[in-house]
Amino acid sequence: MSTFEENLKMIFSESQYELCMQNRKTDPVYRQFQKKYDKLFNRIRKRLGTKHQQLLFKLEELGSDKGSIDNDLIYLQGMIDCTKLLRMIQMI
Repeated sequence: MSTFEENLKMIFSESQYELCMQNRKTDPVYRQFQKKYDKLFNRIRKRLGTKHQQLLFKLEELGSDKGSIDNDLIYLQGMIDCTKLLRMIQMI
């Protein structure tokens, strides 16, 4: 990865995080999805009982971490590709 791409990645990573946090607060579709997710998660947690609830929490944590890595890379690659295209056609 070139220095240009590395700098873009650093800049866009911060921008992406801020956008995600704002989306969680304001997007009605996201908020509805989160309510459904929480409801299902709590139903499963209650059925497991206290002895096995930590397994569910660990699974959620690992799945979230994995998804975050995938999403970050996809998003960043799209932004880098767009910027490289704009640079190639001499718009930046």
